[in-house]
Amino acid sequence: MKRLEALAPLSRDHHDALILAQLLKKDTPSYRNLPDSAREKAAYAKTFFTAKLRQHFDIEEAILESAKGQNDEIDLLIPTIIDEHSRLSAAFASLSEADGVEAKMDLLGKELEQHIRKEERVLFPLIQQYCSQENLHIIELLSHAKPAVMKKDIETKKDIELLVNNFYEKVREDEMIGHIFNDVAKVNWEKHLPVMYDFWENVLFYTGSYTGNPMDLHKHLHRVMPLNKDHFSRWENIFTKTIDELFEGEKARLAKQRAISISTVMQIKILDESSSSNKIY
Repeated sequence: MKRLEALAPLSRDHHDALILAQLLKKDTPSYRNLPDSAREKAAYAKTFFTAKLRQHFDIEEAILESAKGQNDEIDLLIPTIIDEHSRLSAAFASLSEADGVEAKMDLLGKELEQHIRKEERVLFPLIQQYCSQENLHIIELLSHAKPAVMKKDIETKKDIELLVNNFYEKVREDEMIGHIFNDVAKVNWEKHLPVMYDFWENVLFYTGSYTGNPMDLHKHLHRVMPLNKDHFSRWENIFTKTIDELFEGEKARLAKQRAISISTVMQIKILDESSSSNKIY
């Protein structure tokens, strides 16, 4: 059966996913321009899932929701397809674990191929045959939706450099706190940025690459120009916004949590202690 345009984008995704499925199986011949080693294949598979397949599953499940009630056979398939999506997603996630990765990839490749064949040979023909024209139009809108830009997590020092550079570009231009860095602290950015790379690498990956004392530096700055809660709040907002623009994932969330924690501790140590020292008892 010729594939309707309503489902054609999903079938094109399936073609790419079938190549991945073959790549993951044991004793597969080398594919030109695709990874050979188990570690490289696992990394490639995880990237493929994050960049393409996860959203593909989301679109399919939205389509399945719209197709409910169109046909009994479709209705019976829906929970099976959704369950397979869940199991396949977990299998991709498990590739992060080093133990038994080749066996995991082989099983994942076989299950991914079976899943795709089921959709192409059973589900999609049923949708084409039994869904109304109105419903097919909805499906076409869903399947042709422009995919959202997928963001990666913070994984390397290069990622940290990207974050720090973008963050401080915003800070330097900010109306509230930019002058603190540019005119009061007179930051030497060539020296400061590499220090911040080490600081955040240590915060997120516990590398031990940073050995400074940011609290003392900020206490000194507070004596030169009194800081207030609005300054810290703006710093937090710019930092979290920069992360959200560039990254998503566990380390990205951790970076935002640590930034807020650091800001809170500094406010307690600097602002509250300064206020207490000015009290007359």
